[in-house]
Amino acid sequence: MMGAGKSCASPRGSVRMYSASGITKITDSGHHRENIGTDVNAAAIEKSMKGLGEQLARLGYDLETLPYNAKEVGLNQAIESAARKRDTASARILEKARRAKHDDDMSGRDVPWYRGGSKDRKKYDGIMNMSPLEEQRMEIERNRRIQDEQTAQKYWATEDALLEKVRAMGLQYSDKDEFGLPMDVSRVMNEAADALNSALSEKTDGGKLISMKLAVDPMPWWEFADHTIPVGIARVLKEKSGLGKVAIIPPTGKDISDQPIETLALGDIDSADVVYVMNPDCSSEEKINELMAMAGKTKNKDVIVVDGNFGEPGSMEGKKIRSAAKKYFGGGVQSISFVMEPVRLVRNVGGDPYPLPQWLKDSGYKATGNLAVTGNSGTGKSSLNNAMRGLKARDNGAAEVGVKETTINPTPYTITVEGNTMQMYDLPGAGTPKFPLETYIRSMGIKYFDLVIVASAGRFTETDLELMDELRRNGVPFFALRTKIDLEISNAAHDSGATAEETIDTIRKDLEYYTLLPPERIYMVSARKPEDYDFERLKSDTEKAITRALDVKLAKALTRKLEVQGVWNAV
Repeated sequence: MMGAGKSCASPRGSVRMYSASGITKITDSGHHRENIGTDVNAAAIEKSMKGLGEQLARLGYDLETLPYNAKEVGLNQAIESAARKRDTASARILEKARRAKHDDDMSGRDVPWYRGGSKDRKKYDGIMNMSPLEEQRMEIERNRRIQDEQTAQKYWATEDALLEKVRAMGLQYSDKDEFGLPMDVSRVMNEAADALNSALSEKTDGGKLISMKLAVDPMPWWEFADHTIPVGIARVLKEKSGLGKVAIIPPTGKDISDQPIETLALGDIDSADVVYVMNPDCSSEEKINELMAMAGKTKNKDVIVVDGNFGEPGSMEGKKIRSAAKKYFGGGVQSISFVMEPVRLVRNVGGDPYPLPQWLKDSGYKATGNLAVTGNSGTGKSSLNNAMRGLKARDNGAAEVGVKETTINPTPYTITVEGNTMQMYDLPGAGTPKFPLETYIRSMGIKYFDLVIVASAGRFTETDLELMDELRRNGVPFFALRTKIDLEISNAAHDSGATAEETIDTIRKDLEYYTLLPPERIYMVSARKPEDYDFERLKSDTEKAITRALDVKLAKALTRKLEVQGVWNAV
């Protein structure tokens, strides 16, 4: 094969230079150059278009009258232009002409599906004349997607096993302790109280200073004041330790009378077995002396400090404070930290570790189950959103719908599922100039949702498939949704006389092949006819899926590890 810039001898004393831009003829003298590539290409194009016109005329189509200047740019380019302008009527006419030409080209030939032929036609994807390299690329892509789907299925099976384990333990997020607190909170308080009791029980020659730090990631269902857990730890310590009097000193200016503190001595230090001080400022010698004075009024000179400020460890003032504390508390100074890791919102799969977008945080993301509806622009996502909430386009609170891109910002809508308030997000269309796919996945935080519905009004595009790839990699459950199915059925009946059942069956098989999803995760709906097709099944399965997602979060919270870290001679 000639490469760019290669030359070869030509009759009549000239040399032809072959390059990407065409063919240049150079005479023997080298003084005359004549670029004949343009003429050759133009002639070839003219001949090709003439042949196309004759072929289409034989098939009943007039190339001259086909829209979007098809006679000049060809069918493929004309179809792309119609699609960009969302001119579905013209795109359908052009697509029918292209399909007729393709079928005519392939008639009588045993050409494999990946070359656009009829052999193994059930796999036909409309791609014509695919090169072996493209064929290999598509096969690699498909195998990768199959592996990702298998990995996601294993991840979901692991989550289901965790759910069963928690249920077998008799734990439920709705369970409450005697004070009405969730069981995961009760667990934190009990384990922290056990650690404090163990430290207080050690025999020493003097009083002890125990500095307790709480680093516990709050969960969405923790609907109580910030001081609830520290006060609860003191209450449980009093119950478990057998101590006669536990004095509790609240933070400066903080009222803790809303807590059950009947068993604790609020502000009464005299003759207490231990004084429990919340959030004190011990960052100066004056402040540490006040703490020592409190200890002096107790029986054993024992003090527990919760989340106290002892100044910067490396500063001169900080060193003085720590030195003074170690001298006064002969029984030792001990730091105990309680660290409960947060529930992971996504799988650790590498790649771009993009954070939770700020807009998603601001919308109350973590406090609810979260459903997103995404896909290409113009697929009827907003109409689906309204139908899912039982609203029509003109109803109060309905998402705006129209022929243009109406959702320009991600918008949350409140839904109620089995008595729980959750959020459904209407996301802008992917792959538009404002939201190109390259930044869409990151800016929308697509991997942080509990369930995603990927909607399409036609064949799923590469944008849709890449969205599904991202969801699979991160173990996010998703559904494939074909919208406007009533129009597709009507068009098929008009074009080929196909029945509604035949059209639905054909589309469903097509979706199964390309999305790699089982039938139960594929839906066909019409927002205008929510009582028909798969809408009720979609709604029911969506509620089940996001309820399951919330249950998984709760199971992870109930079983997350609580680390207790103790360090002597430190505060």
